[in-house]
Amino acid sequence: MMKGALASFCWVAVIIVLVTTIVTQVASARWSSEASVLLPALGSSSNSTTRTTSVPSGSQARIDDEALRPILFLHGINGHADEFDGITRLISNTYGSRAPPMHSIDICEGPCSLLNPLPKQRDDMLAYLTKNAAALGIDGDEGFNFVAHSQGALLARSVIQKLPPSLHVRTYVSMASPQMGQFGECNKDNSGIGPALAREMARPAGWIFFYNPVAQRGLSVANYWHDPRHMSLFIKETNFLPEINGYVDSGDIAAQKANFVRIGKAVFLSSEDDDCINPPLSGIFQFLDDNGDPTSLEQSYEYSQDSFGLKTMHDEDRLVIENHPGNLHDSWVQNTSIFETYVLPHLQ
Repeated sequence: MMKGALASFCWVAVIIVLVTTIVTQVASARWSSEASVLLPALGSSSNSTTRTTSVPSGSQARIDDEALRPILFLHGINGHADEFDGITRLISNTYGSRAPPMHSIDICEGPCSLLNPLPKQRDDMLAYLTKNAAALGIDGDEGFNFVAHSQGALLARSVIQKLPPSLHVRTYVSMASPQMGQFGECNKDNSGIGPALAREMARPAGWIFFYNPVAQRGLSVANYWHDPRHMSLFIKETNFLPEINGYVDSGDIAAQKANFVRIGKAVFLSSEDDDCINPPLSGIFQFLDDNGDPTSLEQSYEYSQDSFGLKTMHDEDRLVIENHPGNLHDSWVQNTSIFETYVLPHLQ
């Protein structure tokens, strides 16, 4: 009995040290727009069913069209609302007097987005949008566009799945997001993570660090860490991703699915050359099996079981899945040409 208690105490101590180290890293230096997420890559997914397309630029494709509906933007982990300043200027210059109301949400910026669990961030975001719908201009019958990057896109989808009937999303755009979770390190040169922590987290034991109550309450990335070799623990111990992807029913799985399919169009954009999301095409529902082999969209539980509405949207021609090689993780928010080419034409 004493040995068992001592072992349990040691594991808790390890976890506390881990979380404390991460907090220290965040406090000592502002991380880049995406924090590093951490086991070695097991491989990247590439599948022939993924659409790799080129479309006209926004200024050419949309300048003569009707005015856009309001647009909400949401930053990623450790990100900030001002990351979308260049994009809002692009839209303002493209549409001039017909430019829509645009709001880059400044809730839970910086370390807050890393050190708060995603269920709490979702509830706070949902309350904010519901309370301020009129001020944001998103309460009209014509709805609004919701554009988000990385962890923010995962968070945005979870909010959409809980929206009241009075709020309607015309187009949801997910850019470079861990929609099926993260399982591998972030390889960005400017990740900002210290070498000691990197060495610890590079060991193939991420499931020990993330699949426990301490990490689930204190690290957002733990809420979508998806180890395909430990699926039972992922489903049982992870507080966020299994729920919004339909693996578990928290009591409103049907309502969440119904809300998702209310979207006019859902757009998921990724790049096989993403240098942070791992596997790189998690954002378009291509992941890894328990042997580390790539799996396709059609093989995913999310699509094959239509667990939250992906297949329904596809069958109704309201789902866009695109892989755009050559784009790095932060390019989606830093390079306005990429936004103009691949995102703007989808907005309504």
